Amino acid sequence: MTVSREPAATGWDGGGGTIVIFPRSIRRRWMETLAMGHGHPANRPRHLRCSFMNKTDDLAQVASLDETDKRLIQALQINPRARWASLAPIIGVDSVTLARRWERLSDDGLAWVAGHPGSGARGPSAILEIEAEPGATLEIAQTLAADPEAFTIDHTAGGRDLLAIVGAKDLDSLSEYIMGRMRRLSGVRATRTLLLSSPFTDAGQWRLRSLSTDETSAVERTIDAPVSTRGQVDPQLEHALLHTLGQDGRATVTSISRELGVGQRRVREAITTLTAQGRLVVRTEVARAHSGWPVHAWYFLRVPATVAERVGSAMTRLSEVRMAASTIGPYNLVLSVWMRALADVQRLEVAIEEGVPGVSIADRSVVLQSLKKEGRYLGAGGLATDTMVPMLT
Repeated sequence: MTVSREPAATGWDGGGGTIVIFPRSIRRRWMETLAMGHGHPANRPRHLRCSFMNKTDDLAQVASLDETDKRLIQALQINPRARWASLAPIIGVDSVTLARRWERLSDDGLAWVAGHPGSGARGPSAILEIEAEPGATLEIAQTLAADPEAFTIDHTAGGRDLLAIVGAKDLDSLSEYIMGRMRRLSGVRATRTLLLSSPFTDAGQWRLRSLSTDETSAVERTIDAPVSTRGQVDPQLEHALLHTLGQDGRATVTSISRELGVGQRRVREAITTLTAQGRLVVRTEVARAHSGWPVHAWYFLRVPATVAERVGSAMTRLSEVRMAASTIGPYNLVLSVWMRALADVQRLEVAIEEGVPGVSIADRSVVLQSLKKEGRYLGAGGLATDTMVPMLT
């Protein structure tokens, strides 16, 4: 069982030589266009061209989210593997229509569900800040994106050109990856590593907030009760499940059983066990540019050690915060935040420093484009592609 490390589809952006990555629906139309005789990608219609780094207006208009879409996505943020029949009465749309909506959303790359190794299956991880030589940022990003050690890659404005979340099985391996990889990469001017110590919250807890409180509670009731288990899952089966659910976190037990040649009961029990042990996390993602929260910023805080725990917990109550984690390095608290408008970057900074005495925001960066998220390649506009690089465990 192998997963390609190549982009979902590659070509030219009209002769500029830039790698092109297509969301699923775009790629289908691209192939149809080739069949109609357009040939070379530079000759295909404009709506079929999109760059790895440069968002095009045409791609941004591929699809949009209406309110029902957002309600559906939030429901799946709460319970990513919920049955359509369970969600239908809550969202107010029949199950067949929900299934069709989800097919459109996932085909267009606007939203997706994927399984990832949970904290119980991961080794240490770090935020790697990279300063690139002029003109080298894209090449560095493309090279790192193929690495299973590089989970997430953002192209940023500010004190770093790229911000990557990287991980390995242990600290020695993490050190070897960071030092060795950076030494072999041309165009890297400087790096800085922040070891992730402990998370206060991660993006899996962030919500669109399109459902009412009662509707949210109703969706939460569709979640199966947690199961306490001490059983072990065969490592080969665990690896295969992570691969299959990494591609489609909503893959049914029946389809997984058929693909892996394993009985349905064994598949179901393995998913339950891995989830209970924190070795598998299934998460729903949404393309940021279409979410209503299009601005992504990273904040790097210095917090007195005596109040760091309290401040970190307080940050999780801010609706904009997707990730808050204590770090070891020049900063001891890092926030990943989604906001409504660019002006909110400074407003939130002022609110944090005024509201929490002793806290200093030492630096911040705005994300220009997310290139990879939890192992998945993202195209223009942050739309998901089919290309998934399994995350290292």
